[in-house]
Amino acid sequence: MEQNIEQQIFEQFSKANKILIALPEAVTADALASSLALALFLKRLDKDVEVLTSGVLPENLSFLPGYQLIKSDISSGKSLVVTVDTSVKKLDEISYQVHDGKVSIYLKPKDGSFTPEDVSFSTEKFPVDLLVAVECRSLESLGQLFEKHADLLFGIPKINIDNKAGNEYFGAINLIDINASSVAEIISSLFEKYETQLVNEDIATCLLTGIITKTDSFQHVQTTPKAFVKASELISLGGRQQEVIKNIYKTKSLPMLKLWGRALARLKVNDNLQAAYSALNLGDFEKAGASEKDLPEVLKELLDNISGYRLVALFSERPDGGVSGILAVHPQIDMDVLVQQIHGLDLSKDGNLGAFKVCRLVLPKTSLLEAETKLVDALSKTHSGFLPEI
Repeated sequence: MEQNIEQQIFEQFSKANKILIALPEAVTADALASSLALALFLKRLDKDVEVLTSGVLPENLSFLPGYQLIKSDISSGKSLVVTVDTSVKKLDEISYQVHDGKVSIYLKPKDGSFTPEDVSFSTEKFPVDLLVAVECRSLESLGQLFEKHADLLFGIPKINIDNKAGNEYFGAINLIDINASSVAEIISSLFEKYETQLVNEDIATCLLTGIITKTDSFQHVQTTPKAFVKASELISLGGRQQEVIKNIYKTKSLPMLKLWGRALARLKVNDNLQAAYSALNLGDFEKAGASEKDLPEVLKELLDNISGYRLVALFSERPDGGVSGILAVHPQIDMDVLVQQIHGLDLSKDGNLGAFKVCRLVLPKTSLLEAETKLVDALSKTHSGFLPEI
């Protein structure tokens, strides 16, 4: 009898000992919270689990159980393997001595002597049995993790969990539900089909965080009735709703508020193009005591406090001389068309803020003024094609 996708996933979990859970470099709160829920669940199955992302971690999620499991790279490096051919000359003793910053290894045979031809060297492959990619459109969205460990990632079985229509189905098993409002909703349903009793208060809190953040506390237009049902079930399982709300919506760091103030002071609006944008230089970050990880929250504050615009953008100066951008784009705007008009940009889609889609951009060797000009030019070229009247 053919197994369904959920059964296939849990069969892979059962076989694996070492499991890597990978998040995209443009990590979202939903992806992070859902991955922690999955990691905690697998640990209850006595699995060795690591959660990996090369992206910037949002500090307001540090309250989540298991947050300390998140690493920026695979923790254990590869070992050098020294192989000695003992088919003819049998090994009698092995010892080593450390001196002058070097290690000498002594191999004593029972008869005769070993020669360099008897010895070979290789690199031990890192023992990973399974990769679970969460909210990754493709392996390339892992960013630096993919660049550094492409051979490893291609060589192991992969489970791909996502709710995006543009997913490339790169896994051996693909659990993709574009009707789900969040990845947390998908993983919650997955646990339900295996063993709900394994979902403790910490796991329920992580999943609840994913649903609440992805639906903007159930205010997003794409929030489904199922999201409300799942949230209710998770609260009944011990999900700490008030803790989630307090940390996500009621706690704002002083550096973020200072950076928001600087963004407001530099805010420019273009009523004809229905756009608002601001640019922050390196000095703004230094004076606010803030960093790039505060930008999504600054953008959210801008969206919450200004209205009537189809696009809100935040540009920031990079130490390497380029510019980063984070854009909130109304669904009535064709974001792909807009991006095509802004040449030389690296695009990664980064979830939603309320009714707005969010994307991140990188402009190498570009000044803040040039970045603003590129945005305005792109909006002007495509304005009549995709910006409807309010």
